[in-house]
Amino acid sequence: MKLGGLNMFLLNDPAVIRDLLEKRSNNYSCRPDLYARQFGDNLNIALREYVIESNFNDEIWRRQRKMYHVRLNVKSADRYLPYQHCDSLQLLDDIVDRPDAWLEHIQRYTASISTTLLYGWRTPHTNTGYVKDLLEWMDVTSEALNFQLVDFYPSLRILYKLLPGWVLPNKRKLQNLQKLENRVFYDLLGKAKEKLEAGQAHPSFIRDMLTDQDQDRLDDRQIANNAAHGFGAAMDTSANTLVGFIKAMVMFPDVQAKGQEEIDAVIGSDRLPQWDDRDRLPYIRGIVEETFRWAPSPLSAAVPHAAKEDDVYNGMVIPKGSMMMINVWTLNHDRFPNARDFDPTRYTPESTLVENNSISQDSPRRMHFTFGAGRRVCPGFHVAERNIFIAVSRLLWGFNFHRALDASGKIIPINRDAVTPGLIVRPEDFECAIKVRSKSREEFIRKSWSDAQENLDSEGNFTSEFIKASFT
Repeated sequence: MKLGGLNMFLLNDPAVIRDLLEKRSNNYSCRPDLYARQFGDNLNIALREYVIESNFNDEIWRRQRKMYHVRLNVKSADRYLPYQHCDSLQLLDDIVDRPDAWLEHIQRYTASISTTLLYGWRTPHTNTGYVKDLLEWMDVTSEALNFQLVDFYPSLRILYKLLPGWVLPNKRKLQNLQKLENRVFYDLLGKAKEKLEAGQAHPSFIRDMLTDQDQDRLDDRQIANNAAHGFGAAMDTSANTLVGFIKAMVMFPDVQAKGQEEIDAVIGSDRLPQWDDRDRLPYIRGIVEETFRWAPSPLSAAVPHAAKEDDVYNGMVIPKGSMMMINVWTLNHDRFPNARDFDPTRYTPESTLVENNSISQDSPRRMHFTFGAGRRVCPGFHVAERNIFIAVSRLLWGFNFHRALDASGKIIPINRDAVTPGLIVRPEDFECAIKVRSKSREEFIRKSWSDAQENLDSEGNFTSEFIKASFT
């Protein structure tokens, strides 16, 4: 497509993804020069330029990405399982208490996993303090990063730079976003430093960055941004994915029943599923991967790539600077029959058993493209897999999900395919009824969360004793 002065290519075929983003990754791992990068010192790792090995023209991006790869690889992701197992207990208990507020509980769960992993402290509630600030930042960022006229007509940038913010609403939003980032990100960095100096810093991404002795260590501003931007990616993605899962369970009760049947046979009713049970739950693994495919979140198209140099593919000229859009929705649907049916049996148990199959470079064999492709694939993939598997398996262990009824007893309809507008999407709001599966399971949930709270201090954070027992 030709959009003003911009060339945009929509990548709708896994073979094309393989040929361009994987095999020619040196040329297609860049990001388009979006106007939003002019703000916040261009420290958003998702938008920042890619560094080519033979020409280290962006050491900051390389060091940012290195921290994610080293600290969030599969081995490091396992290190954070105690956080995820514990916070999922509050999720279950919250739903028992107030099932109608399930969306709020899911958002708290994913926010807490994100803050604990990134900063070392939990989120018992989402409507106060720094979490409220982070959620506000995410809302503002989502709006501010939408494509602007100046992205399609780069020649207008000189005019944009000269005109004041009150003339250009989008410019004003980005300026306000930078002020919000400076305040919130530095507050979080300061709190992390205080805990580190007091010897109270729990295992976390920011602690690792602050104590890093490598010559590649990021400076304070880069550390603050690297951690906070990770929150935006982790919290929103996981929350929206779980919303898609619940929608699927409501609309496809046969899948729900089969998943519960497998859990009951393998796990039973006297304990909760653990990450270590994943190998023995092939149908649940299928539900997780089908959720990623069926309700890709938060992007209908992955963060765009760009061509570093002119290229030719199958006789088609791809000019330098062209925007390469990974059309996730199409890639996740066009290859499958009855693609809008939720069917975990699309995948063999062998394919779901290998965790990395969801980010495999053999694109035509991929189950979905929700985590992107090429060298810019989501660096938090392993943590996300654990977040979703633990929540999905435990929610199915504890609850039944049904259609909601109106005052006259009629089923309230749900639009199966409805999502919010824009590049960043989630399922549109819908109503459902969630009920605990049995009194004994309710009692087990209550006791499990009560026992877990003995490992929390008065602020709802993990005690030093729990950290020592879990991480040594």
